[in-house]
Order: sequence, then structure tokens, then C-alpha cells
Amino acid sequence: MFNNLKVQEIEKIIGYEFKDKSLLVRAFTHPSLKPDVTENYQTIEFLGDSILDFIVAEKLMELHPTLNEGFLTKMRAQVVSEQPLADAIGRIRIAEFMQFGMGERRHKIYENDSIKCDLFESIVGAIYLDGGMSEAKRFVLTMLDEAIQYATAEEEVDAKSRLNEYASKHGQEVSYKMVSQSGPVHKPTFIFEVYVGGVCMGNGRGSTKQSAQQWAAKEALQKLL
Repeated sequence: MFNNLKVQEIEKIIGYEFKDKSLLVRAFTHPSLKPDVTENYQTIEFLGDSILDFIVAEKLMELHPTLNEGFLTKMRAQVVSEQPLADAIGRIRIAEFMQFGMGERRHKIYENDSIKCDLFESIVGAIYLDGGMSEAKRFVLTMLDEAIQYATAEEEVDAKSRLNEYASKHGQEVSYKMVSQSGPVHKPTFIFEVYVGGVCMGNGRGSTKQSAQQWAAKEALQKLL
């Protein structure tokens, strides 16, 4: 269960101090422990999802003022999808603080990307309720900075998918190897190599494993196409 030290530790990690500590506790409480929706994160997550969409949409409009709605919608979908949100929570390692029922805790469902995604959205909702839009925006833009910068307006699929398609057509396999991980826990740097048919064709660097692999795949495509 939560105590003051745990609350303070979470606040330090996410960079926001709650006036109403119960909102933070609720944001970390899974329905398996507290079925009442007024005591778990479900409705706060629902709110956070909408706020997240708005914040990312506004930022993308600011960065790409000449793009039309269709392109911006695709870019936003990339940023707010499960993987970037789960990666963001994974970087700061706070899913372990979540409160679950005994069965869920025993099976470590806090390691699931879907649960990490839920937690990200519930934190956004809780910060908004406690500190308003400016604080929620600061959290989102800090946590998703690279995902927002990496989002592409191109209609083509992402680099990893394109590389997989290329390799499949040529009867080859694609694999990724992590070369290194460095930097502090809250801001790591990953370097990955990508192999096509057993040959290293590119390497990439990023603050998440996913983004590093994407950059590696992009480099490989530049050599292969």
C-alpha cells in the first residue's frame, strides 16, 4: 500500500508534486484491487486519454503548421499509441509502484505494455485534475518529446515494417541487437544494430529501444533501396 515515502518518490520521478495526494494514489490503483471506479484509475485514465490527444495534437500543429488534418491525425496516432506510452513509463520505471489485487500482482501484469499505457494516461488525467492543463502539458511533452519529433507525415508505413517487407520479398530475415545502454535511468540512450540476412546493415540511437530500432531500420533501408 501507499505511504508518504512512496508518494514522494513517485512525485520526484514524474517531476510533479500533488496537492491532493489521493489523486496520485488513485492513478496507480488497478481495478483488481479497488473495483469502485471512484477509487481506481479507470475514469482518470479516460480523461487522461482525451487530454493526451489534445496536447499532442496542439504540439504537432505547432511543429507542422502546413500539414492537413489527415497527416496530423496519422502522426498523432503514432505518438499516442501503446508502444510509445509504454516505453515512456518503462524508462522511468514506475509501473512497479502500481497497486493490484493479489493475483495480478503475482503475475506481474505491471510489466504488460497495455498496463503501462493505462498508467501513462491515468497520470496525465491525475495531473490535470490536480494542477491544470499547463502541468499536464509539461509532463506529456517531456515524456513524449522524442516520439513527437520522430512522428512522420509520410503515408508510408514505419521503417521497421518497410524493412521487414523488403527482407520477406528477398527471402531474408531481420534481427535487432542491442549494442549498448547508457545514461541515467530517467533518460537512457540505447544503440541498436539491425541485421538483414545475417549482415549488419545499420545502427540507430534513441531514448527508447523502439526508436533506436526505427533509426537503425531507416539507415538499412537507405543502403538497400
